[in-house]
Amino acid sequence: MSRAIALLALLAPLACGPLVMIPGGALSGEVAPPPGDWTFTDDIDTVQLETNPEDPYSVNVWGVAAGDGFYIAAGDKDSQWARNVRANPFVRLRVDGVLYELAAKEVMDDAQRELFLVAVKKKYDFEPDPEQRESSSLFELAPR
Repeated sequence: MSRAIALLALLAPLACGPLVMIPGGALSGEVAPPPGDWTFTDDIDTVQLETNPEDPYSVNVWGVAAGDGFYIAAGDKDSQWARNVRANPFVRLRVDGVLYELAAKEVMDDAQRELFLVAVKKKYDFEPDPEQRESSSLFELAPR
């Protein structure tokens, strides 16, 4: 019986969100209107993204404020969450326990991509490999 309780305690966090690299379900938290300025996220390394509203699927992702927008990238454009976003752009983003209901739009514009790359370099001191561009996807999150 104690093993079952211990297992449930380990798996419980997965019911409401991702656990490190393991995807989760629906995110919980206070819902707030999207901010006009995302720079408050500059000191927050990881945020949680919920996709697929009918059967919520959530993951931890890096995100950056760039220009007037907030951007996330999928290193693998065929990842489950990226496919979910393409099928239904309505997502929820959790930042420091606060949920924002947003719409994701895949970014194809080179100027926006460059803006994102500069922001990633500044925030994470990370430069994505230029060859990875073909296998990755970039999304801008905006109010619905």
